[in-house]
Amino acid sequence: MKAEPGGGDARAALTAAIGAELGEPARRELLAPSSALSERYRSPGADAYSRRLSSAELRAYLATRVPATFAATRRVLFEVASLRPGFSPRSLLDLGAGPGTATWAAADVFSAIERAVLVERGPDVAALGARLFDRAVSWLGDGVEWVVGDVATVSLPESDLVVAAYLLGELGHDRELPALERWWRATRGELVIVEPGTPAGFERLRAARSALISFGAQVTAPCPHDRTCPMTAPDWCHFAVRLERSALHRDLKGARLGYEDEKFSYVAVSSRRPREASVRLVRSPRLHKGHARLVCCEADGLVERVVSRRDGELYKQARAARWGDRIEVVVPPV
Repeated sequence: MKAEPGGGDARAALTAAIGAELGEPARRELLAPSSALSERYRSPGADAYSRRLSSAELRAYLATRVPATFAATRRVLFEVASLRPGFSPRSLLDLGAGPGTATWAAADVFSAIERAVLVERGPDVAALGARLFDRAVSWLGDGVEWVVGDVATVSLPESDLVVAAYLLGELGHDRELPALERWWRATRGELVIVEPGTPAGFERLRAARSALISFGAQVTAPCPHDRTCPMTAPDWCHFAVRLERSALHRDLKGARLGYEDEKFSYVAVSSRRPREASVRLVRSPRLHKGHARLVCCEADGLVERVVSRRDGELYKQARAARWGDRIEVVVPPV
């Protein structure tokens, strides 16, 4: 994926709001809850959606998971915006909103949003999210509405942009298909689903993609086609975004590096395909002297291509490209 220009206002405001909410927590207070959350993120159980987080777990979630969720969701929404230059959503439906992380990300990417409905099962989590918005100068003003309830049963208003970030895997397999159908019916513009960038997360999204296409949806991203996904094990389609770690985040993770790479998988669908049908790099380019090898997802499936110096501008693009980027390819496959 290409790096997004500018931005950062929401990230800075969210970071400040989280800092004000957490204050100066003792490391020992959040260490165990942080470890438990990491394990739950890697392998969500059948009760993941219904399970209530303790106060300490909520605080650990703010410190360790909200920055990563924000970064991944914002990157995905930027990709949607770049593929849909005329898409200017005024209404947002944030499903399984948690403390509102996807809403922060969406408002940073789409400045026209005037109203956001956030559906969150836990009243304490919704209250926390409301406090975060109150701590910041919210560009949404009074346009934020919290709905405490189950995403499978509460009334969902039709919205221009519908986002379900890190939610699908927590619902349980039996609830996924009915939920997807409800979410699609509520979508006037784009439906965006983000999941952890694990093999299990990708398989959930592959099944969700197929179901949504059967409902009449067309894929906006990341796929350049609506055909059967060509990815086969042991590969899985996922991407990554790099984010800075706070000192507390590093401490809780027992990490030395000042950054981490959040891996995620996603699908964005709409009632029509984007006009641009780009090739997607599904692996990092392999650079050699005088040429680069690219593994691309294209309309005809996975294709390996060789781009050489003779290809001029395309060769420059290939050498500068990153895993997940969209590029224009005109050379024949290997």
